[in-house]
Amino acid sequence: MRLLIKVVLALILLPVLYLAWTAAQIWQTSKLDERPKSDAIIVMGAAQYDGRPSAVFQSRLDHARTLYDSGVAPLIVVLGGKREGDRFTEAQAGAAYLEKELPVEDVTGVKAGNTTLDSLKVFTGLAQDREIQKIVIVSDPLHLARSKEMAGDLGFDVSVSASKTPSSEEAERNSLIRETFVLTYYRIFRDG
Repeated sequence: MRLLIKVVLALILLPVLYLAWTAAQIWQTSKLDERPKSDAIIVMGAAQYDGRPSAVFQSRLDHARTLYDSGVAPLIVVLGGKREGDRFTEAQAGAAYLEKELPVEDVTGVKAGNTTLDSLKVFTGLAQDREIQKIVIVSDPLHLARSKEMAGDLGFDVSVSASKTPSSEEAERNSLIRETFVLTYYRIFRDG
């Protein structure tokens, strides 16, 4: 009976400990601002409204521009597809926003993908064409761990740099919980 109780406790505690460890990894990665010399800065897409980036997306784009201005990479690649009914993709809206201030040849978009993994997979084609291997991913702080792991699994040498996105404690907590489960799902099923 004692052995059965220990086995049941272990079966309950192990998943809880794994989720706590994953959450700690996500939190730790969210604090990174890595700026090594790279081939490209990758901006993960976010909501856009008829070609105009949302505040969250604009924060990511502005941060990418700061990295570009600092000489981190000569190219910014904006990722993201579109939702049904949209006229523009996230990539189009983001690239157009950046091209107002930057040379057109230094900004491009990958106009496909409705998930982080899908967008990164589509990006691999452009990366092969342009010989992009070393990248810095820009996204919201708590989204970076998942983005980094997925891009690393696709063969990239990945660094990350968090955009400054204001949020409440409750929103941050909810995002951490969501990212913990989504990253765990990805690790188990390699989908996401």
